[in-house]
Amino acid sequence: MDIMKNIKIIVCLVLFLAFLTGQGLAAGIKPKIEAGLSFGLRTLNNSELKDVYGQGTNFFPSVTLIWKGLMFGGGYEAGFKRDGLIGIYEEPAELTVKGGEIFAGYQLMLRNIAPYIKVGLGFYSYKQVVESEYVSDYPVDGNKTGLIVAGGIKYFPLKRLFISAEVKYGSLKVKPYDLEVDLGGLRLNGGLGFSF
Repeated sequence: MDIMKNIKIIVCLVLFLAFLTGQGLAAGIKPKIEAGLSFGLRTLNNSELKDVYGQGTNFFPSVTLIWKGLMFGGGYEAGFKRDGLIGIYEEPAELTVKGGEIFAGYQLMLRNIAPYIKVGLGFYSYKQVVESEYVSDYPVDGNKTGLIVAGGIKYFPLKRLFISAEVKYGSLKVKPYDLEVDLGGLRLNGGLGFSF
């Protein structure tokens, strides 16, 4: 059921992007395309898992269409893979969270600086592996959609090259067993990109 809902959202976004691009070209306004790669810190919202795994890193390649300040795009968050000791017996464990994102937002171009905000959806997969004979029948492996909200700034030292800094918050509430756990958190990223 969630997969069909996600597919419908993606199809609607693609159709909306095609419509905006057509309108922009008809009006003589060419949309810009930006490709970027950012890297930084990722936290976990759940305090118990934060005690086990600590903070991690993430990297995020993305492509964004910009038309009259409106931003539409997507990317893929990866790189969060942490090891720790879990439970009263301190058994070795590993947590991985990754997934694609789509977003919309607005960018204000002020000479060579462009502050922006965006909201979107993340389609994440998460997996926790615990090396224990007691939990082998209870794998934590699934997919979930979460809301993302972000704000940042781009600096253009050259016409086509930008340096970015972004703060992003993502929620990712999962319920692998009887208890709900929030695997979401903050991302503090910096990166580089090119504008076409």
